Amino acid sequence: MLISDIMRTTLIKVRPEAPVGHVLIWYGGMAHVFRNTYVVDHCDRLLGVVTIHTFLSVIVPHSVTEEAKAGRLDGREDLLDALRRNMAAISETTVGSLMDCDHPFAHPEDLFVMASELIVEKGVTALPVIDPNGVLVGEITRRMILHFLVQNL
Repeated sequence: MLISDIMRTTLIKVRPEAPVGHVLIWYGGMAHVFRNTYVVDHCDRLLGVVTIHTFLSVIVPHSVTEEAKAGRLDGREDLLDALRRNMAAISETTVGSLMDCDHPFAHPEDLFVMASELIVEKGVTALPVIDPNGVLVGEITRRMILHFLVQNL
C-alpha cells in the first residue's frame, strides 16, 4: 500500500510571510484537526513546517508559565490578560520565522510502512508528502496509518 493511497490532501498551506495571528484565527474556525501548518512558496513547494507544538510554545511562552507558577498571575483573568498581551506582541510574527526547514517528509510513491517508520523514528505526528519537484501534495499521520492497519489486519 502506497502513501498516496492513505494520505489526505486537505491541508493548511501558507506563505512564509503570513502573520501568526492570521493563521491562529484560521485554526479557531476549523472543524477538522490539523497538526501541521505547511509553509509553501508560490508554486506550492514545501519550505517548512510549523507544528501545533511550536504554536503553543509561542502563544504560551515560558515567561508566562513561570509567572503563573510563582503566583504573580492572580486568577483566570490575570492569566488570560498576560496571554492576550503576548498574543498581541507575536501576532505579526511571520510563520516563516517559526517554520522547521528540516522536518521529515515522505513521497506519495513510498510504501506506507516507510512513513510509519519515519514517524516513529523522528517522533512526529504527521509527515508532509511531496512530489519529486518538492510540491506539497498531501499529509500522512499516525492516526491514518493506525486506522488503515486496524481496518485491514
